Amino acid sequence: MKGSVRKPRTDGGTWSYRIDAGLDDRGRRRQREVGGFGTKKAAQTALNEALADTQRGNYSPPSRTTVREFLDEWHEGARHELALTAWTNYGQIIRRNINPYLGSKRLTDLSPLDIKRWHGKLLTDGRQDGQPLAVASVKLAHRILRRALADAVRWNLIVSNPAAATRVPKGETKELTVWSAEEAKRFLDAIAEERLVGLWTLALHTGLRRGELAGLRWRDVDLDAGTLTVAQQRTTANYTVVITTPKAKSQRQLLLAPKTVATLRGHLQRQRKERMALGPDWTDSGYVFVDEAGVEIHPQRFTKLFDEVLKRTGAPKIRLHDLRHTMASLALEAGVHPKVVQEQLGHSTIAVTLDTYSHVPQAVRRDSADKIAGLFGE
Repeated sequence: MKGSVRKPRTDGGTWSYRIDAGLDDRGRRRQREVGGFGTKKAAQTALNEALADTQRGNYSPPSRTTVREFLDEWHEGARHELALTAWTNYGQIIRRNINPYLGSKRLTDLSPLDIKRWHGKLLTDGRQDGQPLAVASVKLAHRILRRALADAVRWNLIVSNPAAATRVPKGETKELTVWSAEEAKRFLDAIAEERLVGLWTLALHTGLRRGELAGLRWRDVDLDAGTLTVAQQRTTANYTVVITTPKAKSQRQLLLAPKTVATLRGHLQRQRKERMALGPDWTDSGYVFVDEAGVEIHPQRFTKLFDEVLKRTGAPKIRLHDLRHTMASLALEAGVHPKVVQEQLGHSTIAVTLDTYSHVPQAVRRDSADKIAGLFGE
């Protein structure tokens, strides 16, 4: 098998390499050209890797399979490998953000330059309304494509992964929107008589995710022991409610502060009164947060309820998920060890916690520096 490197055909073009694998069973020449390399050295390195794969028996002859055909089949095959919500989200991203731009290309022809141009298109007008797609969304789409193409390499459909050779676009890290301790306290004071005061208090005190709040059952809460077990979550896939078991690190038992326990006791008493008032019309769903008839609240309804309570109280506008960020930020600022915060949030590693709240440890370190200097009478 032979290979060669070709220089750009135009000024500002890119280098490419071509592999000639001889004739197939029908007497047709098997050739493959891969482009998008910025330098001759990069193209030569990729060619050497492809020829080495050939020597190991990993050569992939050209195929007429398009990126769309491959991704659709790959996504269907991943149905049992991903959580339903993740699988549904992957499908939406493939349909909206990948296939319209790259789907018509042959899988074997897809190059790093194609992917780079795709990034640029998404960042220019990738949203459905024609506005730029957020950098974080572009990165997510890239990760999905890279993961799919890595499988294509393993299955000998392509020689190398063009997404792995493409840099992901950089964007400024968005600062988290969180409340100060004073703002959080004013909010809790303002909702003291609200029917769902227990919901918002628990969200602020524990940092539970929306799906974890929606999936919380009374049997998961021990008010006497002051503990709460995260054993399931209720999320959505195309607005359909999905009940799943959290990942291993997200399955955790939390210790509740006395004030949190007292608020939940009040919530339970209110729920019992509603049950008595409705009698046989009450639905015994077993969930902690339900409507006036005992029916569990749709997970997406939690977000709408939170937006409504913000308007009623005049509290600073944040997202429901920002209550989780508020809890973590305030805990770290108060000197709670990051490992404890990690376990409270159910993060997979402490690195995730420190990366997410990187601005907080800096403030903590400054405070620590002052304390250390104070030890020496400074």
